[in-house]
Amino acid sequence: MTYRASACPCCECTRHDVYPALVSPFIASYVLDTGPEPTRLLECNGCGFRFFEDRLTSSEADRLYAGYRGDRYFRERNRHEPWYTRKVNDGIGGDDDVIRIRRDTLARFLRQHADVGSIDEVLDYGGDRGQLIPQGIGRKQFVYEISDVDSVSGVTRIGSMDELRERRFDLVLLSHVLEHCSEPDRVLEEVRALLRSNGSLLYVELPFERASLKWLGKSDTYGSYLEALRRVRPLLTAVDLYSTVFRTKFDTLPPLGFAKLHEHLNYFDTKSLGNLLERKGLETVALERHVLRSSLGRTPILRALARPR
Repeated sequence: MTYRASACPCCECTRHDVYPALVSPFIASYVLDTGPEPTRLLECNGCGFRFFEDRLTSSEADRLYAGYRGDRYFRERNRHEPWYTRKVNDGIGGDDDVIRIRRDTLARFLRQHADVGSIDEVLDYGGDRGQLIPQGIGRKQFVYEISDVDSVSGVTRIGSMDELRERRFDLVLLSHVLEHCSEPDRVLEEVRALLRSNGSLLYVELPFERASLKWLGKSDTYGSYLEALRRVRPLLTAVDLYSTVFRTKFDTLPPLGFAKLHEHLNYFDTKSLGNLLERKGLETVALERHVLRSSLGRTPILRALARPR
């Protein structure tokens, strides 16, 4: 990692609560070719946005997302996180029931807040195969995806940014992208430029991950504990599992657990997402928390619909 963020990308505030954290063993090995290094989790005093101070460079992000969830990715992640099984790996983004529920939920949200009959061209930005674009919304459907996966029937793949910049769309979907981005404000700016000015819409969907941090330490003593922990790999793995299970079950990071920089660099809430949309010249049509219910259980999300001002 070669650079750090200091100002909040959602509201530009530079005052934060600071929590010592660790780069996850998987990211350290797979992306950075190092051991798990110290980092810091920041919570903005202005809007509540949480983000890791250390950010991935473009080349580091390319290493992480090239062959994403493929065999090499799975082997390396499973080596550091034995609880990350092949079933979990293949089910994320590939479970037909979950895809159907997400697609139907999106369609209802769009119909509730927009005139979908006026939508001609739809783009799913970073949308894998375009499998989440609701059927019947948009006469032409596109997905921007730089990997070589084949798009689903009826969806045209755009594989380069040069090609993408030549087009404009009536609706752009930005689903589960911004939480991964080192510069979410820059990505949102790029996506806004793809909208036609009159009546075009942007849909943003994010995981709502706001685990309580009440037991995380802020002191140098806690930082020293993490420094010692990262040097004893079997213990680090055990505490990593403990932290993951406790956070998942109780929505709280546990005593003597730790926050880890993994694939998600950013943690939004309604205020921080609303601030970011406004900063990038977008008027919010709808912004809310929602819970998706599927075979994978309850999945809290944030979703917003916005249009250019």
